[in-house]
Amino acid sequence: MIRTAICDDCPAQKKIIEVLLNKYIKERPGIEIDLHSFTSGENLLRSISDGITYDLLLLDILMPGIDGIELAREVHKHNEEAVTIFLTISKNHALDAYGVSATQYILKPISAQTLFPVLDKVIPTISQEKERYFLFSTPGSVVKIPFSSITCVELNHRRLKLYLDNGKTLLGKYLRKSFAETIEPLLKDNRFILAHRSFVINIDKAEELKKSEFVMKNDVIVPVSRFKYVDLKDAYQSYIESQL
Repeated sequence: MIRTAICDDCPAQKKIIEVLLNKYIKERPGIEIDLHSFTSGENLLRSISDGITYDLLLLDILMPGIDGIELAREVHKHNEEAVTIFLTISKNHALDAYGVSATQYILKPISAQTLFPVLDKVIPTISQEKERYFLFSTPGSVVKIPFSSITCVELNHRRLKLYLDNGKTLLGKYLRKSFAETIEPLLKDNRFILAHRSFVINIDKAEELKKSEFVMKNDVIVPVSRFKYVDLKDAYQSYIESQL
């Protein structure tokens, strides 16, 4: 179930988006969307304060009070993985929109022709992130770690060390399988690449690629093999471009 929030201060525009989303659901059997609608950013944030987490946001930008850009920033403080699509009559905020990790910027009037291809792109990614977990064995337990919360994985003296996007690290028990076999589930996901013989990184959590290292979220530094630098640069650039 993909929990989705629409926020548009114009009731007529909000209704159009609701109708389009319901049409999208009917035309794509198997996709389940839990739809919530708001006419102000304040009401949407109040919903989040009450404990509701949204996976997908369709936000008008030009709203009284808190506008769509600031609203997206506030929502992402609670759920960094939320996917944002801006719906607006103005082209003037495109740069700001991408500054808050908007997946797409669609000009009104919204139609099935403009909205549905974007949903077709983002919904599989959302579903993948909600469903995929890495089973991590610690000395005392097995922990289910969402792929989306992993910054990188290090092989550290025959043990896995997980760096998480909340700043925490987890140290696993000694490996019974090879490093390659252990990290295979991660490398099947296109967010993860082998940056070094002892490091796998989540590209989504990379802040910068330098000549000899990746700078990751929370200032985690991952060394880069000089023999793989060109390939890593191409993979990094291709992935980022595929998300635009």
